[in-house]
Amino acid sequence: MKKGMIMTAAVIVLGISMPSGVLAENTNQTMEVTQQEVQYEKMNVEDLPETVTQAISEGYADYTLAEAYMGTDGSYKVKLTKDEEKVKVFFNANGEFLKIEQADDTKDEVPVDDTKDEVPVE
Repeated sequence: MKKGMIMTAAVIVLGISMPSGVLAENTNQTMEVTQQEVQYEKMNVEDLPETVTQAISEGYADYTLAEAYMGTDGSYKVKLTKDEEKVKVFFNANGEFLKIEQADDTKDEVPVDDTKDEVPVE
């Protein structure tokens, strides 16, 4: 009888400890998450969704909407100006504010290759 109780206790202890060992093994797995850089393509200001234009008029009424871009992730980037100040404001498709940055006009421009028309001097 004593052997039977010891055997039952051993089976219970092994049964309880085994699943936790299996679970502990699974927690050592790592997951790699990569964030893809969003690319923006210029668009007509008139084609901005109403939600975005409404958010601009409510939050940036003193600014002039200069340019608009649509991102590969469905977000929108707009360039706004007020006197000498230029900012880029980012919105999602629902018109919710994402972030604001100081506008640097050279970042969005594609470099121009001026060497095409040059004639070598001999």
